[in-house]
Formats: sequence, C-alpha cells, structure tokens
Amino acid sequence: MVDRLRVTELDFDTIKTNLKSFLQQQDEFTDYDFDGSGMSILLDILAYNTHYNAYYLNMVANESFLDTALLRESAVSHAKTLGYTPHSKRSPTATITLTANVANLHAGTCTVEEGYSFLSDQIDGKSYNFVVLKDTTVTKTDQGQYVFTNLAINEGQLVTNQFTFVESSNPKQVFTLPDKDIDTTTIKVSVQDSLSNTALKIYTKVDDTLDVTGTSEVYFLNENRDGNYEIYFGNDSVGRKLTDGEVIDLEYLVTSGPEANNNSRFSFIGRMTDSLGQVYPPVSVNLTVKDKSQQGDAAESIESIKYNAPRYYSAQYRAVTAQDYAIITKNIYSNASSVVAYGGDSLNPPIYGKVYIAIKTKTGSLLNDQTKKSIAADLRGYAMASIDPVVIDPENVYIYPKVFVQYDTGCGSDTSTIKTNVSQAIEDWATQTEINNFNSTFRSSQFEKAITLADKCVSDVSLQTTILRYIRPTTNQTNTYTISTGSALYNSAPSKDGGDGSNPKEPILLSGSFRTADRPGVDQQFEDDGYGNLRTYYNTGTRKIYTNNAAGTCNYDTGEIAFGPVSIIGAGANIATAGINVTNNTTGAGSVTDSTLLPVDLQIPVQFIPANSNSIPASTPGTIINIVLPEITVAPVGTAPPPTIPLNSLTPRVFDQTPSTIEVSTTSTTNLTTASY
Repeated sequence: MVDRLRVTELDFDTIKTNLKSFLQQQDEFTDYDFDGSGMSILLDILAYNTHYNAYYLNMVANESFLDTALLRESAVSHAKTLGYTPHSKRSPTATITLTANVANLHAGTCTVEEGYSFLSDQIDGKSYNFVVLKDTTVTKTDQGQYVFTNLAINEGQLVTNQFTFVESSNPKQVFTLPDKDIDTTTIKVSVQDSLSNTALKIYTKVDDTLDVTGTSEVYFLNENRDGNYEIYFGNDSVGRKLTDGEVIDLEYLVTSGPEANNNSRFSFIGRMTDSLGQVYPPVSVNLTVKDKSQQGDAAESIESIKYNAPRYYSAQYRAVTAQDYAIITKNIYSNASSVVAYGGDSLNPPIYGKVYIAIKTKTGSLLNDQTKKSIAADLRGYAMASIDPVVIDPENVYIYPKVFVQYDTGCGSDTSTIKTNVSQAIEDWATQTEINNFNSTFRSSQFEKAITLADKCVSDVSLQTTILRYIRPTTNQTNTYTISTGSALYNSAPSKDGGDGSNPKEPILLSGSFRTADRPGVDQQFEDDGYGNLRTYYNTGTRKIYTNNAAGTCNYDTGEIAFGPVSIIGAGANIATAGINVTNNTTGAGSVTDSTLLPVDLQIPVQFIPANSNSIPASTPGTIINIVLPEITVAPVGTAPPPTIPLNSLTPRVFDQTPSTIEVSTTSTTNLTTASY
C-alpha cells in the first residue's frame, strides 16, 4: 500500500496522477473508476489548488531575492534597500545656436526662457517637441547680434503639478507623480509656505544622507510598485519636514525617450524678447544645429537593476577606485552600455591626477562635448579632491573578416544551409568571447574553430582579416589627424627595407575618398608607400595621379599613422555641391567660396593589413574591438581560396558609412580596469 504522496513533481498533470495513484491504493477505493465519476472533478480541484500554492510559494521565494526576482516591482523594492533608484526614461538632447540681429541699438540683453519650444522634423511620420529647460541670457555682440551658442534643448513636454500638504491625510509626506514617462533628471521641486505666499524655497534631490541635517531643504525620489515615481521629504532629523499648509510645486519633463533620437532639423516656434521689450518672432531668428538629438533612453530594465544596484551600493557614494568611477558613471548616465575607467598614470607617458572614463553608448553614437562635461561635473561630486575625471570617447577599432568556407558536396548540406549555420556560429562565438566591448581581443584561431564546428560538412576555412579605423576631420580646418590600430602592420616586401625607397612596395593601407580645400572637385585617397610615408592621389581612368608624396607618416611597428596637415571639406558621399569653385575639372583644383555650405560630420575610413591576424588586442583600456558582419563565401572542396593577405584588394570605400557589427548583448556588463593614482 502506498501511504505517501510524491511531492517533488508540482505540475498539474503529475499532481493529479499522484493523487489518483494514492487513492487507488486505498481499500476504500479499490476498483473505483476515477475518470468516469465526479471524483475526477474533485481531483482536478485538488490538483489545481496544489499547483497554485506551489507556484505561489515558488514566486514568493524567487521574489524574495534580488538576483532571482522576476517582477519589476520586486527588483525595485530590493534596489531601494540598497539606496539605488532605477533610472527613468531619458530625454534626447540636441545642441543648437540661435542668432538674431538686434532691432534696438540701446538694447543690452536678450533671454531665451525656460519652456521655449522647438519643433523637430518628422521621424517615422512624427514630429517631436523640444524645449529649453533653463533661462539663458546673452549680451549684444559687437556685431549687433544676440547669439545663443550651444543652447541645449530637450525633447518632451514640460508638466507642472501642485500639491498642498496636509499631515493628517499624508503623514509620510509622499507625493506620487502621475506621469510614467518622466525624465527624473529634469524634476524641479520647490515649496512655498502657502497658496497666498508665492515665495519659493528650492529643494534638492539627495541620495546620500551623509551631509543632510534636520534643516536641509532636500527631497528623496523612489519608484513605487505601480511604476510611478514618488517624492518624499525629511523628518526634521534627516532633511526638513513639511508643515501643514505648505504647497509643493513640481515641474518635470515627460519624454518619448529614444524614439526622438537622431533629429538634426528644428524649427523655432517661440518668441524672444530683449531687455527693452522688442519681440523677435521665429522668422527673424536664425537657427543652426551643432549636435543632433541623442542620448534618449528607455527606463532601466529589470536585468540592469539587478546588476547595477549591488554594485552602486558597493561604491558607497564615492569614487576612489576605477570600479567606483565606472559604476557611478553608469548610474548618472543611463545611456551607457558599458564603461571603462583607468588612471592617467597607466598611460605612456603617464598623466597624473586624472582618471579617464570611456563610455560605449547603447545607441553607438559618440557623446557630444556638452554631455561629456555634464558627466564629468557630476563625477566630481563623488571624486577625491586631487583627482580630475575626464570623459573620453572609446577608441573604436573594427576587424573585418572575409570568410571562405570549403565543404564536402557529398555530406548532405547545401551552400545556403552551411552559410546560415556559419553565421549563427559566429554570433555564438561573439557572445561567448564578449567581443565588441572594452578589453577584448580578436583571436582568429577561436574564430576559425567556431566556423569549422558550425556544420559537419565544413572541411576547411580560410580568412582574410583587415583592420578598419576612422578619421573624423573638422570641415575646412587644416589639421593633422592621428589614428592607430594598436598593433603592427604587415610588411609587403621585407627584402626591400634596406633600400632608398626607389624600389616600389605594395601599399598595406588605403583610405576612403575625400576632398580637400585646394582640390574640391575631385575625389582623392591616400595610401602608404611601404617606407613609412603617406601619399595622396586621384584616379583618372586606370592611372593613379599622385598629388602629394609627403601627405603624412606611417609607423609599421605601432600601427600609427599621421595624416596631414590637410584641410578636408568632404568625404565619401558627403561632398560639397555648393560653396566651392572648381577651376580645373580634371585635377579638381579650386577653392572654397562659402564654408557655411560645406557638409559636416565627416569621416574617412582607413583599411589596414595587420602583421599578425592571429591575435589583435585592444591597445588601450579605452579601446573597443568591433567585429564587422563578415562576408561569407561557401564553395565546394577544391575551389581555390583567395590569398590570406589581401594586397591590392583593399576596399575602404564600402565603409563610408560605419559598418554593421555583430550584436552582443551588454545588458549586465560593465567593464572595469584597475586604476592607481
């Protein structure tokens, strides 16, 4: 007789089966038809009840710990005990310049007030509203203009709410913000004594209560279980407590988040008024865009909360180690996909007293100067007095592998299937090796092994590996541009190294096309001569016409090149069609007539052949090794593979636009290096 139930299986069907088996072994139910009677319904009820209870208890156990929590409200609650508030949506920010000619010679100043609106061009059929978040005042220039330079505008709608505090109905002093799509970094809290007394006391958000006294005018921010944000105040011990009748004024931005990124055209739809009351309507104001809208972000995900909360707690609101800087940066700048921090003393030559923070954004875009300064300013509140945080762009190095796969035709797989399997194997390899991030290294042996194991019919794998970097010139400025691969470059003819350079060597680097201020009418490129010199040329038919044999230098040992001095006015397909005068259609000679009409955001791809393609490491802590989506060729066994060293077959022009790379999830990844000071 079975006198015990098996309790380890908790799915409905197994529970019912166990109950039935148990009853069938009892003398009272011998030969009873459980399936054809009302007892079956009773067993269903018992099984469902047991299953529900088991599920409930399992969920309770899971939700009791941060690392196993599945519900956002649970993760948020656990994070709250660690002093961590998940970040909200973030509003995209653009930087513009407004210029208006002064209408009254006696006017002295003009102010762009908080709330002034700008309308974006449509993105996917939708226009977005951008606003100014703080008053900005400028003085009339010597040229008789009001010029608002580097004016920041944020996407969203400014919303205001007002609450009157009544202690009897709200003893915890908690005020819930009704909008879910708030950018909490834009919240402004002020308190007035009563509705009749409009004098405002500005309250400051705090996370660290170390320096907060009983009279400090501060507020605290939390996310509640409904996903709304709520603010609350002190208790006269930690922060000032509200008194009956005080009025709380709240202002914040409700944003669309990342949907409004990448807008580069705006219309001014407000009015400016100078110190004498002169009104400047939109038609009299010239608007130019310096930085397109960027850094908009969604609210923090559950996985991100679970990863960041304990690490932010470990930093204890101070930045001492490199890990502290990286963790705090991810908290104050939510659009960071990964962060690396390192001391300046680790550089060659060392730079003491500075810590460098390189940020890889979720959108892949580079930070503008304003955002970098803002992050650095926030970090100084956590840093030691002697340390200056400097936010920099990551050094993006792209590895471009061309894959040639030979397969056994009698094995059963066709070329399409093999190509699909190889692509999937490459994605799996990238995920496992955490490539496309800081501190990574490309190893061709691991890459080839993953491809070989992708399909049983693969018999051989051959690679062509090149390195890609970008020069980002400033339009119509004469500069010298330096980039590096971080590793040695291929020597096309070592036997000719000792010569005087008269014996030609094959180039091992080639740039994409660009145009210069002295030759605005022709596409040029540059290559090396094999002896450490860069030279520019343009093509006429099948001939290269060299225009400068001393256009820069190349260090083959370090992979560093210096291009210039040169004045670039266009690159790739982003060339000037106006503002130039071409005097010779063959040579492209001419001049720039109006620099304001020249294109901006230029980039020139440069493709290199590495000396050692077996291992290509990150050259600095702030370097990211990106793997370009490879070109895959599948052919039967016996097909001659292309040469592994692609001399005379570099194709930088296909990279005029930044290439697509293998996507690797970085939800819970923060890359750190040890810093010393």
